[in-house]
Amino acid sequence: MTAADETPLLPVALRTYPYPWDNAFIWTTEKEDGETLAYARAVLEACLPPEPLAAPEPPEEVVVHDSSDEGYPEWTAIRAVLRGRMPYARYVTAERMAAAEAECDRMGFATSGFRELWTRRVTAWIAGQTLYWCGLVVDDEAALTPWLMDLAELCAQRGTAAAKAVGALGCTRSVPESRAALARLAAYDGLPDEVREAVEYELRRP
Repeated sequence: MTAADETPLLPVALRTYPYPWDNAFIWTTEKEDGETLAYARAVLEACLPPEPLAAPEPPEEVVVHDSSDEGYPEWTAIRAVLRGRMPYARYVTAERMAAAEAECDRMGFATSGFRELWTRRVTAWIAGQTLYWCGLVVDDEAALTPWLMDLAELCAQRGTAAAKAVGALGCTRSVPESRAALARLAAYDGLPDEVREAVEYELRRP
């Protein structure tokens, strides 16, 4: 399988993202060296939208009926189609996206704005997993200061992986820059209610 002759839809830093979609793009490395941290920073910078999104990404995946697939929103079925065609970020290409859109259209799913929506959604999932790795896994908070705090705050403000961004700030709240970012987010008007509640929770924690 190759994407060498296809048109990439993701920024350069994301095309080399090594973690598969089958594993939800989760970082599995235990390396915390300068090169790995620099790559994490480059990924987050590449994931950041230039302006706040009209609707936060990724959407919440809520199971309404645990015993039935009907409890999952329609987009989870579309995601399965995409994941089969794009097992790694480097396969997120115009050609594969068009083929996935045609398949989803045949299945009766809504496909308006398909390419833009799903490119943005993949980017947000990668951002979320990168934020999670930085906040929870990296032991040296000084190595993350101030770039993680700055990028996490911007992700929350612009609606990309906002919950994971707040989580990363909470995990590094012993760093003054993280507490300051959380305080600014608490005063920011554009956050969804659930994200604002998460910010307020982190600020109340000892």
